[in-house]
Amino acid sequence: MKKQDNSNLRNAAISSGLTETVQRYGSANAEFLKGLRGIDFETGFKFDRSLIDVSNYKLNPDYLEKNLKQQAGFSAEIASVSKRNAQAIIDGSPVRVMRSEDIAAYGKNHNVVDIVEKVGNQEITSQMKFVTDPKSLLDKIAKGQGDGKNDLSRYLSVDKLELPTEQVEIARKYCQERIDSLEKQIKYLRTQPNSESLITKLEQEQEHFKVIKPKITDSGLTTDEAIQYRVNPRWETTKDIAKVSHEAGIQGAKFGMAIGGGISLITNSIAVYSGDKELSDALFDCTRDTLVSAGVGYGTGFTGAAIKSVMQQNSSVIMRNLAKTNLPSTVVSLCLATGKSITKYAKDEIDEKELLREMTGTVNGMMSGAMFATLGQIAIPIPVLGGLIGGMVGYTLSNTFYQGFLFALDEVETSKIRYAEISMKCDATRRIAARYQDYLNELFDKKLTELKGEASILFNTLESTTISNDDFIVNINRFAETLGKDLPIKNTAELDEFMLSAQALKL
Repeated sequence: MKKQDNSNLRNAAISSGLTETVQRYGSANAEFLKGLRGIDFETGFKFDRSLIDVSNYKLNPDYLEKNLKQQAGFSAEIASVSKRNAQAIIDGSPVRVMRSEDIAAYGKNHNVVDIVEKVGNQEITSQMKFVTDPKSLLDKIAKGQGDGKNDLSRYLSVDKLELPTEQVEIARKYCQERIDSLEKQIKYLRTQPNSESLITKLEQEQEHFKVIKPKITDSGLTTDEAIQYRVNPRWETTKDIAKVSHEAGIQGAKFGMAIGGGISLITNSIAVYSGDKELSDALFDCTRDTLVSAGVGYGTGFTGAAIKSVMQQNSSVIMRNLAKTNLPSTVVSLCLATGKSITKYAKDEIDEKELLREMTGTVNGMMSGAMFATLGQIAIPIPVLGGLIGGMVGYTLSNTFYQGFLFALDEVETSKIRYAEISMKCDATRRIAARYQDYLNELFDKKLTELKGEASILFNTLESTTISNDDFIVNINRFAETLGKDLPIKNTAELDEFMLSAQALKL
């Protein structure tokens, strides 16, 4: 039981110390749920469109591939915003990204800006283009001279031109090729008469390529990934949450190794020093405890981050409030602790009563630890430290009070049992005494009746004038026998014999 308590305390320390990590990565995961559903339940803000909305757009069978890629561009915008905001939260950056359609100042379907990145009071604008031929796109931007749909020179005004990951290097290389090619053309035309207007046009185009080249950036998504977000948004969102949760799990594993390994190293060192354990056994136990703690830390970080995101973006106010506590990071430790009790019950090592007591104590301790971890993080606003101290204090206090309460209950229960035993013995003694009393009363009644009869016979004998000596002796002996005495003289002959002897008379 003591070993289990130490294990629970270690796991509580790990879950408490990971409060800040779970909160941070969980909030990052919540960004993916916002993009998927198109609503932020914390603020009540509804986005212009969501990944689910785009996945439900109709496709024209005659232009299936074209429609799919066009709609994948919308999905790419939403997914890219979610990914960047999630990474900013993980990094602790205040930078946030939004689609222009979700900002009132830009309105619906802005023809230049797709994404706005807010850095303090500054806005960095982006145009995201998912097209099949990036070279054609760049030509339309650089050559655009008011030529209707082929004029995309308006994109020169944005701060970034975001392209699919696989097209970024191709686009940058093409820009440089066009810059070099135009430079050669301009040099040649300068040697030719009446070429000023064409030179001016080519110089403008070259300048546009020079402007657009540094603006080409990676959207963070490939074309295939964007299509997957359009076709199967729920699965892709699940993958995003799993990836971020895995990162949280890695951080949790590192922390778990440090805490669990440190505790095990100290306890095993003391055991070796005091002679209670061999060095080889201590090394084995220390290694095992470190690995187990790493597993607990990973499970706490992974599961906690995933649960936190779901709770944070839940329609229930209660669930959203609980997401702000240490509850999400306590789930794994709680499951491990209760699982041990259930395993013992399944092996018939404890009964239902002991199972209930152990699970109640475990849940009470973990919940108290979660609450104190949150308070500790507020009181000591240092990542890890505040939650670790608060959680350990909460778990220890709760467990101490709970064990004290159980001890008091056990004492009361023992007193009740002892009282019941004494009462039962007293009742039995009273019944036995009553039976003895009845027996004695019956015995005395019988003896008194016999004594009264024999006394009457004896007195009648003494009053008789005709009784013989032998009859008198017989009646005297009967009366003596009634009193429990045996007289030595039975008749006249024995009396004469005794009188002639030298023996002393003994009554």
